[in-house]
Amino acid sequence: MTSSLDERNVAWRVALNWSPTEDILVFGSVSKGAKAGATPINAANISTQNAPAKQEMLLAYEVGIKAGLFDRRVQANVSGFYYDYEDKQLSVYFADPIYTALARLNNVPESRAYGVDGDVTWRITPELTANASAVWLQTEVIGYVGINSAGLAQDFDGAEFLYSPEWQTSFTLSYNGNVGPMGLKAAVNYRWQSESAADLEGNPLFVIPEYGLLTGTVGLWTPDERWGITAWGRNLTDEYYWSAVSSNANTVVRFAGMPRTFGVTLSMRY
Repeated sequence: MTSSLDERNVAWRVALNWSPTEDILVFGSVSKGAKAGATPINAANISTQNAPAKQEMLLAYEVGIKAGLFDRRVQANVSGFYYDYEDKQLSVYFADPIYTALARLNNVPESRAYGVDGDVTWRITPELTANASAVWLQTEVIGYVGINSAGLAQDFDGAEFLYSPEWQTSFTLSYNGNVGPMGLKAAVNYRWQSESAADLEGNPLFVIPEYGLLTGTVGLWTPDERWGITAWGRNLTDEYYWSAVSSNANTVVRFAGMPRTFGVTLSMRY
């Protein structure tokens, strides 16, 4: 089977900014863009499983505010967004006469995502800075009838996007100062996300439970920052989690994240 895609689009953006005071910026924008079509490469049983998915179109709306508070020692940003998708590319099932159902990339005619994104940066001292951020996200497929894992037609109206947790949060505390003649840089970060799923039909085998990851770094640098040595640790609590799920030959496979990992990095800048 030979397939081709001949696609065109016009991307644009309109944005407005308003500063009621020198420390506050209010903004809004409307934009349209496209994600290129793709021809997937699968272990296909029939040629139509590798049929191309056409380009995905997005009409995005955003409004928000940026505010410098307490003599700009605190920077607070918050925005709301609404994404209107046309022909969004999603991994779905395809009815197969031998294997019942196989995966493929296909277009969902209508879908949407909306939410709120915010972050706060607080310069506690000239050397110590704290940053916290959070995203609340809602996603929804609209009026799509497709094929489920049993090879049967199913109405997926209202289903959430794959790998789209409702909540994501992050907190970082960083220090940039001196210890004697040497510069000291240290940071600790905790990132958490709520439960998400790797399929549209809500099969519990494809659920990705909530998880949080703690990382940290500490390093010493020469005064000119040309030489430095940094010790780092990832997933310091040794959290067991998986970040993706897929099925292959009637087997569900979970891709586990890295366990607790330590290392040392020697750097030279020139």
